Amino acid sequence: MQTISGLRATIKELAAIFWKGIKHYTRYPGNFVLVLILPFLFTLLIFGMGAFVGGADAAANFASRTGTTNIIVYEILGSAVWMTSWVVVEDVGVALRDEQMKGTLEQNFLAPVSRFTLLVGMSLTDIVITTAIFVVVVGLTVLVMLPGSFVSLFPAFIMLLVGLVPLFGIGFLFAGFVVKFKEPYVFIQLVNLLFATLTGTYYPVTFLPRWVQFLSGALPQTYVIEDMRRIVLANQTLVSLFGSIFILLALALAYPILGYAVYRQLEKRASVTGEFSKY
Repeated sequence: MQTISGLRATIKELAAIFWKGIKHYTRYPGNFVLVLILPFLFTLLIFGMGAFVGGADAAANFASRTGTTNIIVYEILGSAVWMTSWVVVEDVGVALRDEQMKGTLEQNFLAPVSRFTLLVGMSLTDIVITTAIFVVVVGLTVLVMLPGSFVSLFPAFIMLLVGLVPLFGIGFLFAGFVVKFKEPYVFIQLVNLLFATLTGTYYPVTFLPRWVQFLSGALPQTYVIEDMRRIVLANQTLVSLFGSIFILLALALAYPILGYAVYRQLEKRASVTGEFSKY
């Protein structure tokens, strides 16, 4: 029997885990469609509330506080990034719990595959989902509402991809909590609501109190949302956003290392205490 090792084996392992995630979305297309629809629904909800409360002065008040009159594009960019973080954190964080409930977690852990490869493979599927969210939600909105900025979508997509890396690290962190606490769903929903509040999804972060802005600065979505808005709505370039990109790259290095370290520590403890056998 032929055995494969080294880089080639790792690539085949990642490909297998990746295709498993893709099959999940293709066999349950309702989940995928919902992910594409929700950003539009949230944006229209916020737009309707603002128009109702602000009345005739709503658009002018919005422009004075955000620097743009294009409310829909401004809000849809925030909604798209929020939905991306929602998908990544939930997929990576809850994946181990799903495997446990299906009775396949033990087989995965006994397989000759490193835990890091397993978590990264789960994350790769979300790159495809993120691309779909960007093309359908952001691409179509900009094409209809702001066609002159359509060429700016490429650098905006680059920002979104860079922001995925620290999100994967946050997902690793939640995966460790799942091993420990078993019931991640309420916790992850709460965290996703906090993401929407802290990252300026529907309003500038500067509206938040100073101490809350400090917390916002630790979240990668804050920089992704702000930079994508500057690129699409203010025609800024990646070079002009070097400062925030540098911070985002630093977070992209720190969060995966921290998240995986916490996960491994909690997993080792669960192996000693028998947490894996508890549902």
